[in-house]
Amino acid sequence: MTDIDFVMELYDIGQVLTSTALQQGNSSKAILIHAASGKYVLRKLKNEHQAQAEHKLYQVLASVNISPKMLKARDGLSYIIYNHEIYNLQNYIDNTTPYHQVSIDFVQLGNVISLFHQLISHLDIPEQKDRYQLHQLWSAVSNEVKNSSFEGIRSLAEHTEQCMEYIPENNTMIHGDLGVWNMLFTKECIHVIDMGEVRRGNHHFDLAAALTSTIPSSVNERELDMIVADFECGYRNGNAVLNRKSLYQQIHIWMLRGCLAVIRERGMDSPTILYVERTIEMLNRFKVILH
Repeated sequence: MTDIDFVMELYDIGQVLTSTALQQGNSSKAILIHAASGKYVLRKLKNEHQAQAEHKLYQVLASVNISPKMLKARDGLSYIIYNHEIYNLQNYIDNTTPYHQVSIDFVQLGNVISLFHQLISHLDIPEQKDRYQLHQLWSAVSNEVKNSSFEGIRSLAEHTEQCMEYIPENNTMIHGDLGVWNMLFTKECIHVIDMGEVRRGNHHFDLAAALTSTIPSSVNERELDMIVADFECGYRNGNAVLNRKSLYQQIHIWMLRGCLAVIRERGMDSPTILYVERTIEMLNRFKVILH
């Protein structure tokens, strides 16, 4: 038996013809499997809690075609355990366009995320750990930030203080990592994938992730205003609530977390400093638009 043949033993998909490693997500490792019956994505998960949560999530989301369908194994379960590792298997979404080549329709994007939130808001699922909690990130890099010779880096201390003062609202289920890297784009649809960060939180946090990761840093304030207006229109089409003050606060938190995480993981090199400077510039543009 090869490394991948266990999939044929546990799933009714026919002969496996080829298997190729895909780009790894934040919460899973993925392999594209081309089998006799079609193409599938095999994902290795963190734990059974993630497997159970994803089963409930994909079952609901696939029914309206905003996430891929998850297959059941031969024993009827939605995930398998092989060699003490946990996996699930999903249909492969074909004919996708890389996100950096997509001209995003922000009304459509807002619509999809609105529907996503409506469908998952009341699900009773195991919550996943927030791997980038702000106080933990700050604890890890505060000395480097405060002692930096660069004013832009030192300003992160003030940003952290401001963000920690925002009142947390853990009132609904959120994706937790709804950046463009966790979306698939086809001509007809936008699909949401990789639910390994799902937990209770403020739904504006997902909106912050989606907006900041899909808007190019080169946009001016007028263009940004139009994009936010389109996105807001799409999100509110589903009778969902979007509060601009809350959105700015969550954008502030999302962008700050990104800066602190880059410092923690890459150190204080030139690309890190440039990243922080550009992030703060974009944050200031959002502040003008959303206040």
